[in-house]
Amino acid sequence: MIDTELYTIDLPDNLLCCDDNNYDPDKPRMKTILWDHYDWFVEMDQTGKARPVVLDNVQKTLLCNTICLGFDVFECPNCGNEMIFHRKCHSRFCTSCSVKYQKAPAIRAETMCLDTQHRHIVFTIPEEYRILFRKDRSALNLLFIAARNTICKITNESIYRKEKRKRSKTGKLHNDKDDTYLYRNFQNAMVFGMIATIHTFGRDLKWNPHIHALVPEMIYDPVNDCVKPFHHFNFTSLRKTWQYEVNRLLKQQFGRDFIPYAKRSYINQDKGFYVYARYTRDDPETSNRSYSKDIAGCVCYRMRYAARPAMAESRLISYDKKTKTVAWYYNDHKTEKREVVVEPAIELLKKMIIHISDEGFRCVRYYGFYNNKKKNQLERIYELMGNEKKRSRDKRKREQQRKEKLRKLRLRTSVCDTFNRDILLCKCGFIMKYTDTYNPLKGITNDRTYRQKCIDEVREMRIPRIPPGRGSPISAGFI
Repeated sequence: MIDTELYTIDLPDNLLCCDDNNYDPDKPRMKTILWDHYDWFVEMDQTGKARPVVLDNVQKTLLCNTICLGFDVFECPNCGNEMIFHRKCHSRFCTSCSVKYQKAPAIRAETMCLDTQHRHIVFTIPEEYRILFRKDRSALNLLFIAARNTICKITNESIYRKEKRKRSKTGKLHNDKDDTYLYRNFQNAMVFGMIATIHTFGRDLKWNPHIHALVPEMIYDPVNDCVKPFHHFNFTSLRKTWQYEVNRLLKQQFGRDFIPYAKRSYINQDKGFYVYARYTRDDPETSNRSYSKDIAGCVCYRMRYAARPAMAESRLISYDKKTKTVAWYYNDHKTEKREVVVEPAIELLKKMIIHISDEGFRCVRYYGFYNNKKKNQLERIYELMGNEKKRSRDKRKREQQRKEKLRKLRLRTSVCDTFNRDILLCKCGFIMKYTDTYNPLKGITNDRTYRQKCIDEVREMRIPRIPPGRGSPISAGFI
């Protein structure tokens, strides 16, 4: 049953009732495109040309908000008007469900972040490297590790120079224990914090894996038990270290086949791989650059693409069911102009499904004192910073703030805040009450067999009707 409580006090006075729903039947919808090309998805899955997770997410999306997953019934105690709320699919490929699951991790990260300036850093890779991650998607984990090692190195330059002198004869910069994660076993290493997310696409939906990292401009010294500011990010060291770590880890992953890629990268990108970082306001060379202190905005932007499909449904312009062609748009980064793309719908689907992450792959990861295993260390940092700024933000207060924000993501409150509509408010002015629940999954697993059976039944009911004026009063289209 859905939660009927309202978790907000900032509701407008002119809330609309549940029947005031402005539905546009001519608006192109992603579900329509998926229904028309479902046989293609099945064929791709049976021939092994698509990963199993693709068909699973498509099936879940098609059955979202349908009777196949069950529903709850609410009835008005005054006039008897009924409202049915269907269950959701909870798929990251669904344009409806993914909105909530984008906001939830953003709230958790926002309430965790320290009360200090954070730097938004974007780690990119050369275009010729991208195909390697398409062939072996497990290599995407190495991008997280390389970004983590890069930040660890620039925050521990003294240890890096010491280890480099010690191991100059062997040519190795890592010991055996820290071959993958840099300086993980050094007790005197400075502790940094980082929240990293991976984005595998750009605005034009091309395959372009890159890492977005949110790094606080502060480090923790475990030896002296104090916090230190860390505002200066050496861009030369940042780019070259990122290049070295990516090449080193990919060489471990692909072996000798990767050596030509690494050699070309050191020749063509002699200044290192491109890394974008927000500039400080007092930098004379970049004083005209924008600089944001909005941590919540940065977190929301980074989480937005970690839990939702590659393209929002609002970017669809039109869809022709006869020719199976679709028109959509994107805003080009370089020209800042809107580009309209008209192509077969199957080409758009090919671009979108490659960005569906594998089962169990975590698109958001926490490092340093933001890691879940370092809770005690984070609490100590909060205590030290509270003493400096003469204000406290203890664990209980942060947990209460996190729960209050998460409650606002409940269905009724979220719809009120977003659409100015109360889904339980009847036209007569009374609040509907819960009456019944239908659960077809009782004792049944929502697996591929069940979903396929439901899809077959739904497709049988999608019978074409005769348009009005041609012998039948039934409206044209499909049901």
